[in-house]
Amino acid sequence: MAYAPPPSESAVPSPPKASLEEELHFKFWNPTHYYKALNQHRLRLNLPNPGQFEYLNKEIKGTMLTNFMFEGGRADLAKILSPNFQVMHTFQLGLPGQPSSFEFAGVYADEDTLMHGKMDTDGNLQARLNYALSKRLQAKAQAQVMATDSQSMLQLESEYTGSDYTANIKAINPSPVDGTGIYLANYLQSITHKLSVGAELLYQCPMPKVQETGISFALRYQPSADRVWVAQTQGTNMLSTSYWRRITEKCEAGAELQMVNVPSQGRREASCSVGVKYEFAASTVRAMADNFGKVSMLLEEKIAPGFSFLLSGELDHLKGENKFGLGLNLES
Repeated sequence: MAYAPPPSESAVPSPPKASLEEELHFKFWNPTHYYKALNQHRLRLNLPNPGQFEYLNKEIKGTMLTNFMFEGGRADLAKILSPNFQVMHTFQLGLPGQPSSFEFAGVYADEDTLMHGKMDTDGNLQARLNYALSKRLQAKAQAQVMATDSQSMLQLESEYTGSDYTANIKAINPSPVDGTGIYLANYLQSITHKLSVGAELLYQCPMPKVQETGISFALRYQPSADRVWVAQTQGTNMLSTSYWRRITEKCEAGAELQMVNVPSQGRREASCSVGVKYEFAASTVRAMADNFGKVSMLLEEKIAPGFSFLLSGELDHLKGENKFGLGLNLES
């Protein structure tokens, strides 16, 4: 019997191919095609991560005095027990009508975990836990147990950090029984290397069958490393803008403008504040003034490594009120 060679590959019939029109029609109606094309475009742009939605104004918050002012006498003592654990003692001298207080706090931190807790002489307890489930996904929890139940709070949070975006969901005092609580979701996306935009959705149910919703938008523009513009809305009745500028390596300045318009309450208000921060060789000075005639200043003098002296003052020219504070910071 004669040997018959196997048929060549060219002789094997190929399966029918979809026409170009059918392929384009499939891509037009397939949503995954647009998703893949968008991801490929984002990868080509190589955009940076825009940071967290709640820290859009992180530069100006470090310049303004809002988070640094205090009144009366204060002493903060910190002891580093290990590279991952430290404890802090805070003494606050009482003002007229306010008793003195003492607060004890502890902090533990490593590559994946951050635990912070503090308790004062009134029995108020605050605790915070951050845990990295992966390089991009983080779970957070905060609890606050106060002497009055109306001020107690539980907050659960999850945050995902992408290459060029950050997504966050948050629940405050959630109740699975009656569905009450406050729920927030925000998303911040880099559009270019200098511009990022975001939005936050709010849903709150203070009591059963009472529901409220709101949406906020934010924009952050950073043309260079020493300038930042931020604009943010809160619902439809409030607009806040800010500008931060690093003038020199030791000097920073910023300005904030906030406008509120509530026609139903006949309320139309606006406030403006400017602040400056200057770092000397062994001291830091912050000053701030607003359109209500309030002027404040804070001096932090570094006397020795780990030892600082603080002096704060505030003058309210319209109300005729003055505030004064002295403080010490010791770390060992």
